[in-house]
Amino acid sequence: MGNNTDSEEGLWHQSLLGHGDAFGALYDLHRDRVFRHAYRLCGNHHEAEDIMAASFLELWRRRKQVRVVEGSVLPWLLVTTTNMSRNSARTALRYQRLLKALPRSGDLTDPTADSYRSYQDNLDHDLAQAPPT
Repeated sequence: MGNNTDSEEGLWHQSLLGHGDAFGALYDLHRDRVFRHAYRLCGNHHEAEDIMAASFLELWRRRKQVRVVEGSVLPWLLVTTTNMSRNSARTALRYQRLLKALPRSGDLTDPTADSYRSYQDNLDHDLAQAPPT
């Protein structure tokens, strides 16, 4: 296990210097584990992919502040994935509440009473009545 930790520490150090290839290697090293964790939390394949991608984006974006545990960024990634999943669930809940609060088709007013349409009809009538120039 020592070689894996040493190689991950080296990759992380290179990532801190802005080396994208080293960060890509870290992604390859941890993506399956992070995806499985995200999938367990949300239960949806596509949403788990989005959560995983957002977690790695946060890792890159906040790489100067990331706390490495025993030479690995995986614990930080798993906590971030949990937080991203919770945020996603809260967002979905707010969206569903908004959709439920919107008026249904039976509650809508008559579409022919559209004020713009009425204005356009009056304008067309006025133009038709205007004398030729």
